[in-house]
Amino acid sequence: MVNCLVLLSTYNGEKYLNQLITSVLSQKDVCVDLLVRDDGSSDTTLKILKKYENEHFKVYTGKNLKPARSFLDLIEKAPLTYDYYALCDQDDVWNVDKLKSAVKYLKQAQNPALYSCAVDITDKDLNHIKFSKHRNTFEKPLSDILTFGTPGCTFVFNKKLLEVLKEYSPKVCSMHDSWVSFVCLAVNGKFFYDESPHIYYRQHDNNVLGAQKHSIAKILKEIILYEGIKRSDMAKEVLIGYGEKMTPEIKDAFLDFSYYRKNLKSKIKLLLIPYKNDISKRAFYKAKLRVLFNSL
Repeated sequence: MVNCLVLLSTYNGEKYLNQLITSVLSQKDVCVDLLVRDDGSSDTTLKILKKYENEHFKVYTGKNLKPARSFLDLIEKAPLTYDYYALCDQDDVWNVDKLKSAVKYLKQAQNPALYSCAVDITDKDLNHIKFSKHRNTFEKPLSDILTFGTPGCTFVFNKKLLEVLKEYSPKVCSMHDSWVSFVCLAVNGKFFYDESPHIYYRQHDNNVLGAQKHSIAKILKEIILYEGIKRSDMAKEVLIGYGEKMTPEIKDAFLDFSYYRKNLKSKIKLLLIPYKNDISKRAFYKAKLRVLFNSL
């Protein structure tokens, strides 16, 4: 039976943590271990985690780094002794076949490979709201870089990709899931997308990021006044760390995206990318607006 290490970052997650852990430990036909980093919780999260701690469930703590850096730290510390690795959010619930389904795809790959699936978006009580699909194919690099939006809580990847991820630690990272996806693309890895949902993606008041809808006015305000880490700056880090491994087509795509704010030709390329049916129209046009206002 294959083994998988689940990487879980927690922060004040006491409300839903037991339910999440139970679902992870209930996975079928895969041997599961967990490596958990608590990101400076002030509630009973750490107490809950300690209750599960054993040789297959390891917990460590650190100062508050926020999700992106906390997950990157987990990736850095993950041992290269497992067949597969999965990212995990503290408030979701996994179907019992989540990892089994991922392995079915990933076992086909000999090179770095990343799996993602559709999600069942629910309210805080796990009542269904809608199914969400966001399929990145890695077939059109610049389009995938622009429209990346696959949630990291669905990610499962092989040891080959973990080895590559450990080669370089970015100084700039907008989000860990974008980083993992970008690195896999950079080294010409394989991306598997499963259109069947295998996770309940819970939406609630304390979500750091989620699938909530906002008014057009609020979206425009966030885009125009955005002061966070830009994905294009993170793409420059990918070029630094993995430029020598890129094919010419992939390298050109990362260069266009990294420097579109200074290169009008690159900006026009991004703005002219056509819509594809396998992603959200809302996410697609939001990305285009962010390019227009230099905030992506």
